[in-house]
Amino acid sequence: MRILWDNEVDKYTPLFTSERGNFPGLSVQDIRLAVPWRTVSDTGESVIIDAGVGETITASCAAIAAHNLTAGATIKIQANNTSSWIGPPVDESFAHSSEIMTHFFGSAAYRFWRFYFDDGSNPDTYIEIGRLFLGTYLQMPPVEPGVEIPRATTSVSTHSITGQTYGDKGVQYRIPAFSFPLIIEAERGAIDSMWAAVDNVKPVFLLIWEDSLNVVAAMYAKIDQENISWRKLEALTWTVNIAFREEF
Repeated sequence: MRILWDNEVDKYTPLFTSERGNFPGLSVQDIRLAVPWRTVSDTGESVIIDAGVGETITASCAAIAAHNLTAGATIKIQANNTSSWIGPPVDESFAHSSEIMTHFFGSAAYRFWRFYFDDGSNPDTYIEIGRLFLGTYLQMPPVEPGVEIPRATTSVSTHSITGQTYGDKGVQYRIPAFSFPLIIEAERGAIDSMWAAVDNVKPVFLLIWEDSLNVVAAMYAKIDQENISWRKLEALTWTVNIAFREEF
């Protein structure tokens, strides 16, 4: 399991090649996927993140959520020490998915990072993205076997006095919960750092089985509990339970 939580995109003011009036670029920093950035065209669009003079951003993964990119799109994450994009030292392509797209690469530190999109066959004639992620990831310890991934709903239904069902259809969402039976002290510290930053408010990108995304796709979810309760085992080892709720 991998958790992408420390988002470098949120720490700077990115530069967008274009944006429509009611769909500004900075919407990619809004934790709500339903508030998107939308471009003017569907070709040669990009987002550049500049760490500033003498500074770098270290990253080993990127993610794109709530998008309308098609299977024929060119989708890249790139990096360089200058804002030059002809043969940059980091030039990685995403494999397309209609769901959340994630891409992992060798850890690199550069001043400039760029998401690049070219999707000239997009029937919408624009590119839309709800959230971008750039940074590193938390590799979680092994999970207790027998994971369940329940699917809940916000729909509300009731019955009339004559036995008919009526109601309002909402959205369905996943609520997975995990038990981690053996956690060493360094792992506990890393999980606590994540909890301190995101709490049960800011969603993360959750990859339950990062090598089997065709089985369970990456999920955008928040920690769905009021505390992280550590139980100490022998020596400096621990166990903990963590529940998540999918967000949109």
